[in-house]
Amino acid sequence: MFLLFFAISARAELKPETLKGFQNYIQSLEAKLEKQNQSTENFLWIDRDSSLRNRVRNGEIVTQQVTAPTVPDGLIQHWKGAVFLPGVTLDRVISVDQNYNRHKTLYSPDVVDSKILSHQGDHFRVFLRLKKHQVITVILDTVHEIDYIPLDEHRMYSRSRCDHVQEVKDAGEPDEHVLPVGDGVGFMWAINSYWRLAERDGGVYAECEAVTLSRDIPFGMGGVVGPVIRSLAADSLTSTLTAKRRILKSKK
Repeated sequence: MFLLFFAISARAELKPETLKGFQNYIQSLEAKLEKQNQSTENFLWIDRDSSLRNRVRNGEIVTQQVTAPTVPDGLIQHWKGAVFLPGVTLDRVISVDQNYNRHKTLYSPDVVDSKILSHQGDHFRVFLRLKKHQVITVILDTVHEIDYIPLDEHRMYSRSRCDHVQEVKDAGEPDEHVLPVGDGVGFMWAINSYWRLAERDGGVYAECEAVTLSRDIPFGMGGVVGPVIRSLAADSLTSTLTAKRRILKSKK
């Protein structure tokens, strides 16, 4: 356990070539997602597999990892997941999603603080203070540029691009301070998320694709540190989908 704690808590630096690799992947991914958004038959990922769609319709939260390229000194993780929100409308889901000032309450304890920095039309600039825990606890100040794109009266797409992430040291203490971008343990250097919402079957299907950039696994520590770093992205997506269903169920 001491070896694991030491490896994970060691400082990691975000390098320009690492960030560039992430940005290149995002550019390619967004082009593919744009084509998917224009499809009426395969708008949802789960529509390509009837057994998968039935599992979600029956209350299961499903997730799946997408193979992402390797980047120098970093790790890109791409996960997609789906949940069914019974008895709610698309407008209701969007209303709750866009109430970012309340996300610190709705998504606690994963979201420590939240506020809308600016809002114009379907575009939001949002601050979130996130709490991540895997062996050690890390607090992150993040800023996101979020766009909502209506497709028709029953479908909506949203895109959240990470502007920057900064690790917070001694959060909540008198000597709290925010580290420069790219400094710290490197749990998360960037996170983008892409949501697809479709109202049908007496509720709303919600799908999310989350793409994160983190530190690479230290050399020789793959068996020890690898599972911890890899599980962070998957656990975060499952937690978000679970919380969304709980929130919408309580607000009927």
